[in-house]
Parts: sequence; structure tokens; C-alpha cells
Amino acid sequence: MKELINISCTEAITLVALAMVALAIFYLRSTERKKKPLEVVRTVLPKRDFMDGPIKWRTKKPDFSQLDQYFMKEKSKNHQENSLEMTVENLVKAWEMEATHKVDPKDWKTIDPDKYFLRANLGEKFNVESLIKLGSYNCLMRGQPLYDANAHTYESSHQSFREAFANGFPWEVLEVYSGPPMITFTWRHWAKWSGPYKGNPPTGETLEMFGAAVVKVNNKLQIEDMDVFYDPNQILMPLNNCKASRSTSS
Repeated sequence: MKELINISCTEAITLVALAMVALAIFYLRSTERKKKPLEVVRTVLPKRDFMDGPIKWRTKKPDFSQLDQYFMKEKSKNHQENSLEMTVENLVKAWEMEATHKVDPKDWKTIDPDKYFLRANLGEKFNVESLIKLGSYNCLMRGQPLYDANAHTYESSHQSFREAFANGFPWEVLEVYSGPPMITFTWRHWAKWSGPYKGNPPTGETLEMFGAAVVKVNNKLQIEDMDVFYDPNQILMPLNNCKASRSTSS
């Protein structure tokens, strides 16, 4: 009975958090372009821990210097150093580094490998082994009409977006609504469409994607559960030359 109550409470917290962040995303998207550009007051670059030591890299140790410069130039938030917002942002950036570049679960330090799972929009859950094999794009966009995850390998999925977003695909935390152990926050992902995607020529426009996440961490700030909520069509539609429509069948 205790276990059932715990599961019910966890799901309830997730659903309540989803409703809260959905409202926040709506507000942020409706007001983001009305704001004046922020002055660049933050000078601290993103920090990605766990990149040193003997590590089995997918290819080689990554260099984020170009991506970080792009991030610093076009981010919309200036979080204070050592704030909860910057801590969460750096944790997710370190996780993304491990998810993209580390092929041995033993080298992952941002997660509890025995408990970890990732899922999008309360769909299929993926553990660390599946994430390493399939890649984050294939896990987070599975079942999307404009993206066939089954037709992609890890390598082909990442290559498609690297070609389209040659300058990088920065990510930032917007607002944090609750701290550990259940971290709830909104985020923004953006890129300049500067290269071809599936034969479609680039437009040079900046594509943006807004979403939310509910992340459960342990007392070591290791991720146990990662629930991501978003609509990937925010970038998939322009990349596929699709125009917005009220009809879900078009």
C-alpha cells in the first residue's frame, strides 16, 4: 500500500508540475519577443563537470568553446552565478554532454544509472543503455509524424541536425519553479538554420523551441527521473517546410 501511495504521489506531482509549466511556457512564448534585448551582464561560461580523467568517448573529447560563445551571445536570461537556475542549467548541460559523447554508463556521473530514465510527454521510458544506443533525438522525438526515429541511427540523427545547425544548438534554463529533489523548470532551445535538412535549403532564420521538465535528483544531485514536456514541431515544421494549421491531419 505504501508503494502504491508513493507512485500515486509522484505521478500527481508530475501532472501538477506539467500544468504549471504549461501555463508558464504559454506566457513566456507570448512575451519573449516583446522584451527588449538584455544587456550581456553574465560573463561566466557554462560549466560542464565530469569531462576529465579516463573516459571512453564516442569519438573524442568534445570542445564546447564555439557553442558556448554562441550561447552567451544569444541567451535570453542572465542567471546569477551559483544560483539555483545556473546550477540546474549546468547540470543539464553536463548531462547532455554525457548523453551525446560518453558510450560507457560507468563514465556517466550526472545520473544514478540504476534508477535513471528519460521520457518525453509521459511516453516511452528510456534507460541509460537505450539512450547511448539510440541517441537523445531518437528518444525524445519517437512517434513524431515529422520525424521517423525508427529510420535513424544515433549517428544519422545527430548528423542531420548538425548539418542544419552548423553553429550549434544552444539550450538555456528560463525559470526554475522548484528545487531538489523534484526540480521543475522551463527551457528554451534555439539555433540558426544555416545548413540543409533532408534536402531542404536553409532559410537563415533562428528556430526556437520552448518546453519544460520535471527532474528528480538524489542527495548527490544525480538525476533519477527526467520527464521532458515539449512540442518538437516547433522546429520540425519549419525544417520540413510545413506551415502551421489547425488541422492535426494536414
